[in-house]
Amino acid sequence: MKINITEITSSIKLYSNNKFPDLLAYASLKFIDENNRYFISNGFTIRKSKFNDQPYLALPSKKSGAGFFKYALIEETLKKEIEKEIIDQYNRETIPIINEQL
Repeated sequence: MKINITEITSSIKLYSNNKFPDLLAYASLKFIDENNRYFISNGFTIRKSKFNDQPYLALPSKKSGAGFFKYALIEETLKKEIEKEIIDQYNRETIPIINEQL
């Protein structure tokens, strides 16, 4: 099977809960091919690093014993590019809106 992915779009749902202080948002990726067909991959999360408080993209996974089973494995350079775009989108969505009255 050969599918030519021409576009990847992301959507973010902000999240806040004191029970999970490191969880900042949920993210989904939509992969669109040259014929405008698509598939969506859910389960990505944006989390706050415990080392430098910066947000990072966590792949879909499930706790399994002492570690995690990852549902998505992405080639490293593609993962970095996707992470950069999603974190940029997250940062834009968390900018507070100031209501200025003229």
